Amino acid sequence: MKNINEEIEILRFHQRLLLNMIRNPEAKLDYLFVEKNFTKKEAEELLKTCDTLSKRYEIEKAEGYMNFRPLFNQFERNINSKITIMECVDACLSQGLYVSFMREMDRV
Repeated sequence: MKNINEEIEILRFHQRLLLNMIRNPEAKLDYLFVEKNFTKKEAEELLKTCDTLSKRYEIEKAEGYMNFRPLFNQFERNINSKITIMECVDACLSQGLYVSFMREMDRV
């Protein structure tokens, strides 16, 4: 029974994402979550990782850092195995999320 309930929760989550995509066709990250069958928890974990690393990037950039390879490596270690870094970067950029951090990750 738990498995069915988990599937229902995933479907409800995907339904909310799909409704958002109808309102905002640029919601590429939402599309990626549906396409790669992310659970709500997995999506939240990815967004938390991006948020944390993006804030760290801004701090390091303000302090004059120029090498962001360690951030990229941490991003690579923490990203969900269902997607690639480039898929995440492209989706976030097209949706306007974590733009400066994602541009830097695209360069690295």
